[in-house]
Amino acid sequence: MKTLNALLVCFMIVTMLSGCSTRHANAPLPNTPTAHDQQDPPDPFVLVNPMRDDPDNPSPHNPLIKKFGDIPEVRTYMRLKQKYYTGTGMTSDEAIELYTAEAHLYPSDATKAKLKMWEKDRERYIKEGIPLGETPVLRYAGSTSHFYHRGPSGYYNVRTLPDGTRIINDWSLPGGKAVIPPKETSKSESAAADAHDQNSVSTEDEE
Repeated sequence: MKTLNALLVCFMIVTMLSGCSTRHANAPLPNTPTAHDQQDPPDPFVLVNPMRDDPDNPSPHNPLIKKFGDIPEVRTYMRLKQKYYTGTGMTSDEAIELYTAEAHLYPSDATKAKLKMWEKDRERYIKEGIPLGETPVLRYAGSTSHFYHRGPSGYYNVRTLPDGTRIINDWSLPGGKAVIPPKETSKSESAAADAHDQNSVSTEDEE
């Protein structure tokens, strides 16, 4: 009987010890992240310019796609804005299509007013018999930047045309202006433009 009791006690001790070792083996190591703590790595940061992205197949990293989703208004806005900034004339229908998309994305009072203006102009063109699909009515003519600098005039402005040509209007220059083509063929013209830029502070940039 004593032998049987001793065997039972030994069996219970072995069972308890094996259970403890199993629990310790399955327990996570200190400072080891569990499946709950593990997260997917963040998406890589990619900068995509909407004015250079493909409107027919936009990148998911396009900021307009991220903000509004891949919706028809985004594609229309990108396609027509890109055409506008090339300096190519837009028809009345294209102007209405552009501002309709813009009013959907950015519903400001100014955008809605422009849309109404183009819709009224379209009605007038129809009454006057002006071909809607042929006559350009909206064209990007470039941007004008205004500067103050330490030169003799103290002020000048630079108009940048859609093709990249820069026109510097400054009465201290010969003839009051300098025309810098997109690809400078004259080092003196390029140096004159750089000298203006280095000694100036931009105060305004408008279309």
